[in-house]
Amino acid sequence: MKFYANDLTAPGHRRLRPAFIDEPQFGAFLDAFPEGVALLETDGTIKHVNGKLELILNIARGDLVGSQLARHAKTAGPLIQKLAGALQQLKRIEVSGTLNSQRNVTGTLGILRTPDGGAYGALLTLREAGGRQRGHESSDNFRFEAEPAARDRASRVLTPRLQAAVHRAASALDRGSAVLITGETGTGKTELARWIGKADASDAPPFVHVNCGMLTDAQFDAEMFGIEPGSALDTSTRGKLGFVEAADGGTLFLDQVTDLSPVAQMKLVAFLENQTFSRLGSVQRRRARISLVTATNADLPALLESGDFRSDLYYRIAVVTLDLPALREQPELVAALTEHFLRRLNSGRTPVLRLSAAFTERLSAHAYPGNIRELANILERAAATADDVALSDHFDVPAPVARPAAGPAADSAERPERFKDLVQAFEHWVLEKSIAEHGSKRSAAKALGIDIATLVRKTKRTR
Repeated sequence: MKFYANDLTAPGHRRLRPAFIDEPQFGAFLDAFPEGVALLETDGTIKHVNGKLELILNIARGDLVGSQLARHAKTAGPLIQKLAGALQQLKRIEVSGTLNSQRNVTGTLGILRTPDGGAYGALLTLREAGGRQRGHESSDNFRFEAEPAARDRASRVLTPRLQAAVHRAASALDRGSAVLITGETGTGKTELARWIGKADASDAPPFVHVNCGMLTDAQFDAEMFGIEPGSALDTSTRGKLGFVEAADGGTLFLDQVTDLSPVAQMKLVAFLENQTFSRLGSVQRRRARISLVTATNADLPALLESGDFRSDLYYRIAVVTLDLPALREQPELVAALTEHFLRRLNSGRTPVLRLSAAFTERLSAHAYPGNIRELANILERAAATADDVALSDHFDVPAPVARPAAGPAADSAERPERFKDLVQAFEHWVLEKSIAEHGSKRSAAKALGIDIATLVRKTKRTR
């Protein structure tokens, strides 16, 4: 039996290890690895790390190189302590677990030896389990959306017209161009984004879905760029992983990008200029390699004209623009989606639901102001109320719930206190009712006799 001695940490024995390990270019070599990789001395000192390891641990390279691996167990998590303990014993180990950065990883420590068996270092690798979709603290407002039900909707039904749009967008994204998806609410913009971002593939890169409508100015930097661990702004010891870092190597999807405030738009432009950023509490610039997809149901030309959306941001996100048509403009898609939704509904239903000719005729004639979501809702209502055949009477399209302004008979505690509040409440009700009836903001503005920019501004104000 051969025993290995831990006697090669002395300078004399370090000369026995491969010379290229001590070359400055070795760090660049490690950056080519898709996993997080670190080269360690046998005493636990971190000599080299690659960019992926920084991302996985959520610790800056400058804080890692030259320090002891065990020192980062508190910040990164107990799994690091296990790896450091194995290094002390010069034992190869493979462990799995969740880091404090909320990434599920498999960590492997391999001992590096000279031909005569002496240990001169170790190679640490951290590989993410599944490669994508990390969670975060439950208090966060935004997370990375898996949406299993959504993946079974419009993304599985493509007409030739939509297939061409998908191909065009996917090709643009693969070539590094930003893609902007426009269209009325419910037309499947999120599904198209997931499709072109390969979010549902078994070996998919990260796909981070950000709801911009919930991203306030106060939250923007912390949510988008993260918080440096141990900084004055860090309320925990583990920092915060930002959307940009989470999307590194994959797709960042900014849903309803027009909901960003002017200040947030300016910060987004600064990031997109060269795709570098700094975490809150850190001055170190980091680079993120992301593919950018944005979406909106707003009238962008009107927002640009009114100054509510920055033109420099528009030109960065709209390299390739896809305008998804409304469902009423695609009768062939109505038929395909009806068959798709009905198959899904019948998978767990007894007896199987069939559609009568009268019901199908009403489906074909309906205008669908709510687009794909409305079609799904109509069929789900029919499945809930019909026995085995959906008749014309089962075609139920509820009117939008209106909230008229309070009248004199209303309880005084529930009435707006000022005349201005009364006017705004009534105006909001009229705008929302008109949009629901006409299917789009542009059509509603035309019917009301106002310009689209005015309608967009007023609807944003009343949200």
